[in-house]
Amino acid sequence: MDIYAINIEDLNKSNFDYKLYNHILSEQTLSKANNYRYYQDSVRTVIGELLVHYFYIKNYKSSSSPLTILRNNYGKPYCNNSDFHFNISHAGNWVIAIVDTQPVGIDIELVSDIDYKSVISIFHSIEGYGLEKATNKKDFFFTLWTIKESVIKNIGQGLSIPLDSFYTLLNGDQATVHFDNNDFENDQYYVKVFEFCPQYKVAACALHNNFPEAINILEPSKFLPFLLESNGIS
Repeated sequence: MDIYAINIEDLNKSNFDYKLYNHILSEQTLSKANNYRYYQDSVRTVIGELLVHYFYIKNYKSSSSPLTILRNNYGKPYCNNSDFHFNISHAGNWVIAIVDTQPVGIDIELVSDIDYKSVISIFHSIEGYGLEKATNKKDFFFTLWTIKESVIKNIGQGLSIPLDSFYTLLNGDQATVHFDNNDFENDQYYVKVFEFCPQYKVAACALHNNFPEAINILEPSKFLPFLLESNGIS
């Protein structure tokens, strides 16, 4: 398993033309990028998918089939290689991606002033009780949110999974996941919460507990030229 994060704060129209990567990107991602009003939203979407291509080329150099990104009926992206699983998330200036040989999910959230007391009302009652008892309620809520999002993204059925149908219990940087009724393909999910930048929360969910110790920070200049060169563009 690998987890990488990229800061996109300095990427803009003057130094990053995502259309150079049209031949790499999926039609869905290109369509989303082209329809965003703000360029930075396009950058977030494109960088996430380019990062997945970077991982694939690095790890599957001998593969005869190029990476093709598809989407299931719930919109979760997956690829044509059953041994390569990934998930992407972005918030604020950060794009983050996780890759593994089994299904994974990841979520990053920018801690902000929202009415988390109202949002927690649609979570499991046990989690609502945990918020009541928490000393730092905002920190607790955003940690919980990233955990639940990472689990939902791992399963890959979107919000067809009600937020109150399962709860998570945090113990240090690990969390256990408990379903009221588990009708999913897998019966156990592992979660790790990562220390990251101030004001951001990150959680990853996998089918095993072999998480990396930390998130790797990758500079855009380290992988964007590599992608162009790997595809015969200089």
